Amino acid sequence: MSTAKATLLESVTSAQLRGLPSRQTKAGERLNRIRDLATSLLDEAESLDHENSLAETTSTVESLNLKSGVDFFEEVRRFETKLIARALELTGGNQARAARLLGLGTTTLNYKIKSYGLS
Repeated sequence: MSTAKATLLESVTSAQLRGLPSRQTKAGERLNRIRDLATSLLDEAESLDHENSLAETTSTVESLNLKSGVDFFEEVRRFETKLIARALELTGGNQARAARLLGLGTTTLNYKIKSYGLS
């Protein structure tokens, strides 16, 4: 479980849990409301993970100075790896859909997946 998901689960308050249907509610309705809550929490966690990745990239760029330098190609590789992995996650591993999402050709995406060892 990602750090964002764990943090989000820990942030669920008893007041939020009180909003769930009681055991006297029909099982189907109760299950649907619990699924809705879980889905919204997982969506929020994914969003936080994505924002965290962007923040890490931004902090690398902002901390750049002439003395420390940066390995440009390594930073590009890290960014592309995260971006491709996220696209594959969002598309359930479907490379054709991930390529469309990223605005790449499927051959280009497949090449990058193999060269970065993401398969």
